[in-house]
Parts: sequence; C-alpha cells; structure tokens
Amino acid sequence: MRNGKFREYMDRLTEEIRNEGSRLDFIGRFVVAWTLLSRIPLPKKLWPSEMPAGNRTLPLAPLAGGLLGLLVGTAVSVVGSLGLGAPGSIWIGVLFYSIIGWSLHLDGWGDLWDGIGSGRQGEELRSVMKDSRLGAYGAVGLILAFGLWTSLAGSVRPDRLTTALIVSAASGRFACCTAAYMGRYPWESGMGKGWVDTFTGYDLFISLIAFFVFMPIAPVRWFFSAAAALITGFGMAGWMNSRLGGVNGDVLGAAAVAAEIASLAVFSA
Repeated sequence: MRNGKFREYMDRLTEEIRNEGSRLDFIGRFVVAWTLLSRIPLPKKLWPSEMPAGNRTLPLAPLAGGLLGLLVGTAVSVVGSLGLGAPGSIWIGVLFYSIIGWSLHLDGWGDLWDGIGSGRQGEELRSVMKDSRLGAYGAVGLILAFGLWTSLAGSVRPDRLTTALIVSAASGRFACCTAAYMGRYPWESGMGKGWVDTFTGYDLFISLIAFFVFMPIAPVRWFFSAAAALITGFGMAGWMNSRLGGVNGDVLGAAAVAAEIASLAVFSA
C-alpha cells in the first residue's frame, strides 16, 4: 500500500473513531457480520436501526471468524479434557464448527467445485453453481475440505491448536475481503452484489486491521497466513473474473475455505 493511501486511510479511520456514534456503528456492523457468518444469535437490542452497507459489514468478517475459531478451539479442548483422543476431538470440533457457521462457506466451496468440474464458463457455469443439488465434484470438494481441515488441525501441536484455529478462521474471512476487493459482481442482482461491487481499498484496509487483531498470538505464522489469504483471494478473484465473469457469494465462500486450510498448513508445518 502506498504511503499516501495509507495516510489517507488512517486519517479517515481516525475521523470515524472520533465520531460520537462510531462505537454504536461498529457494534451494529459487527452484529450484522456475526449474524450473517454464524448461527449463534446475538441480542436483538444490539442490531442497528438501519442495515449497514455490505462494504461496511464485510471488513469485520475476520474479527467474527477469529471469534468462531476461538469457540471451536475451546470445544476441542473441552472434549479432549474428557478423555477423547485427538482424532475424535478434532472431528467433533469440525462438526461444531460446521454447525455454528463454517457450512456457509462450505456451501460456496462445494458449488464452486461442481461448477469448475462441469468445464463450463459464464452463464453456463453460473447455472451449474446455482443448482441446489450436490454433484460428484462438489462431494469430492467437501471430502477434501473436511479431510484436510481435520488432518492439518490434528498435526498442530496441542498447545498451539486453539491459536491455529483462531488465526486460520480469521485468515479465511480475510480472504473473502481480498476476493471482494479484486472481484467484480457479474450480474445485475444477487445476494453478494452489495458485498462485492462497492468494496473499496479503504474497506480492505479495515479488514486487514480486523485481522491484525490476532497477530500478537502468533506473529510469524500470522504473517504467512495473511500472505496465503492475499494470494488465495486475489488469485481466485482473478480466475473467476475471467471464468465466471466476476465474484459472487460462492466464490467468497470458496476463498474462505481455501485460505483457512492454507493457514492450518502453516501452523502444522
């Protein structure tokens, strides 16, 4: 990021923080992000009076992801303390993770595998990805996602596992933001339109800060996870811009799964 842009973004962030309503605005945006990315409800009184724009909500996804990773790490630790071995604890952890929110991204991951496996492009690729039925390629993709997640998480040192799950989950959501920044929404309407077509450099900057919150718990591995998320998000967006015509919600979900697995590989190395 150029120094001029960094200074511009910092000035804008400082101005927002000084605004009297910034705290309520942040809480409202986070509540919306959390509700969209997880199945764990938050009190209705925390909801904002007006729905924030998608490009204001998505940048807080890494923060929500890291908290989901903390919950999963806690669940794995609790199950392990009851005497269940590492493989069983990890599989119960991924089951819990899928229930509380990961399935949203797995849905996009499976749809993308079905679409790419069809060999089609453009509108024909879109029609395959929008089909609610899971095809053979989608099934293979989901098997690989679960298999890689559990095997990589299982190879992380036990004392580092919760940290790995926090950073990897946040990394996956940061990849969503990088893909949204590099992508363009391919159609006139759709659920992901407000998240992709208005996402700016400043929004990416805010998402990096939301991800940076978790840097102190694993500085070196955080750096490599961030690099993997950038490469994954940018690469997938570039690929889908040419293959699909842009980036939709399925692509964002697939980027999240791929980057999270890459981050777990960093921690298992």
